[in-house]
Amino acid sequence: MQLGRPKNLKRNIRFLGRWLRNPKAVGAVVPSGRSLATAMAAEIDRDAEGAIIELGGGTGNITAALLEAGIPHADIIVIERDRAFHRVIAERFPHVRVLQGDAANLRRLLQDAGIGKVKAVVSSLPLLSIPDRICRQIVAESMAVLDDRGVFVQFTYGPASPVSKRIAADLGLRGRRASWVMDNIPPASVWRYQRNSAARESQQPQGEPQGEQARRFQKRSA
Repeated sequence: MQLGRPKNLKRNIRFLGRWLRNPKAVGAVVPSGRSLATAMAAEIDRDAEGAIIELGGGTGNITAALLEAGIPHADIIVIERDRAFHRVIAERFPHVRVLQGDAANLRRLLQDAGIGKVKAVVSSLPLLSIPDRICRQIVAESMAVLDDRGVFVQFTYGPASPVSKRIAADLGLRGRRASWVMDNIPPASVWRYQRNSAARESQQPQGEPQGEQARRFQKRSA
């Protein structure tokens, strides 16, 4: 979905305003770029059954990338705590379900909304600036709603995993960097996490991995 530059500028200014009010909660000065959004969407298995939960929808760039990747709007549920961002996404994507609430209470939010099977959680939350206790709760809630082979996708601006080794070990997760996105501002990397058993299975040779073509494109754009 392509939108005019004036609308993009307006959303970026609004994003900056929310960051100025609460930088730890927003986590970045500008929204995720198109390349980063595309790289995150590439980690989703479009053929698998189940909903895709987006945590921290912001101005909707990840949502747009999911739709452009061919994911039906009925399969996308956005969780946004900030009232202003919730309104932005609801207006930009009127056919996508947008729930206002805290990702730390994800199971209750989805249960109350009648959401069943979930195949992926895509997060834009600033996990590295969130206290460990809350970060662990968000990741634990995300894994609790996923099926056995579900994937948790998270981007970060730092070189290390956005989910600490301690939290990953406590929750029985295995994470790996899926791609670098060097033309994002600032440069970012996309990480994916699965339960240890599912991660081992996904590493078995089965042709070209999901999203491999997109990852090669991201590396070439550096």
